[in-house]
Amino acid sequence: MATLDRNSVISTCFFHVDILNKTKEQIAGDLKNQDLEVYLETLLVEINNKEQKRIFDFSEPESAFKLSTRTVSESADLSVNFAGEHLAQKLLDQEIKTNEQYKHLGKNDGAHVKTGSFLQFIYKENGNLRYLGVKVDHLVILDDIDFKKRKGLSLTEKVYKAFKVDFDDKKSPTCINIYDSKSGLTKYWWAEFLELRERNTDTFNTTTACTETITKLATLKKEFPQDYTILRNATVAAFKQEGSMDYFKFVDATISNYKSDNNEFEEAKQKLIIKLKDLPKNKGFDTVFELVPSAVPFRNTNYKLTTEISLSIREGISNLSEKVWSEITSDGRELVVIESKLAKQFKRKEREL
Repeated sequence: MATLDRNSVISTCFFHVDILNKTKEQIAGDLKNQDLEVYLETLLVEINNKEQKRIFDFSEPESAFKLSTRTVSESADLSVNFAGEHLAQKLLDQEIKTNEQYKHLGKNDGAHVKTGSFLQFIYKENGNLRYLGVKVDHLVILDDIDFKKRKGLSLTEKVYKAFKVDFDDKKSPTCINIYDSKSGLTKYWWAEFLELRERNTDTFNTTTACTETITKLATLKKEFPQDYTILRNATVAAFKQEGSMDYFKFVDATISNYKSDNNEFEEAKQKLIIKLKDLPKNKGFDTVFELVPSAVPFRNTNYKLTTEISLSIREGISNLSEKVWSEITSDGRELVVIESKLAKQFKRKEREL
């Protein structure tokens, strides 16, 4: 992944956003503080390089966020253009409203939305302007000196929501990416606070991601038919689930962690993984989205066993290899075996493998 030169940062502004006391407080960023400098650099690079994201567009022509991006394009100094402060106030107002709406779901202090720091950066990447905003939740720690509870920014387990606006060479916004440290995207962040709409629907993402993945898997079919069948079935099953899809985690869990009985498969698998991880960029689907099982276009796969017999298998069956498998008899005959309580419909034969 690309690294980010600290000298590319043009301006920053930091606010503590306290929904319980309904206040925001601007914090002077002392970049001479080495610990703070390292934290900010690490956070900036981590989010800038994060693959799990979703693309959004402005939904309201004069939203506070759109006005802030317009101000940033005209003046990149957050210390004088007030864009950062205005957006911090909008965040505070929205989080207070969201917390009131869902406070019954909160724990301990009754807060659903956590107090945290809103960090904003303007920087350049590949010569183009970027605007990054990150809300990092404060975590409770037990001080190892006086053993008192304190709130602060975690150095290791960061809980955050973020946006990144890319500008073209004419300083017009071209792309808005939304990130979340959680598996799904926090709706109030992008829908109410930033007033955005998804560029791609969940239906589009589900259909496109599943179809394109199956297309790439099909390149295995000729040389590795058994592995192809298993991975195709596992892929369809993954996309027919309810809940959130993190595409890169799916690739790792389903493809990278798959172990074949064929020693020659590993090289083909590594080449396949590279192609699969290029799909979101090449085919235009998001890497994080809500699954729509009904949008998966695969229902049944037909296998021609002989000139007279075909086998139809519903896509996405769990533990397929334990229900249908192949065997070779002692006299060299190749068999397809299907576990079924209806086996008595066919003539029973005893055999020795």
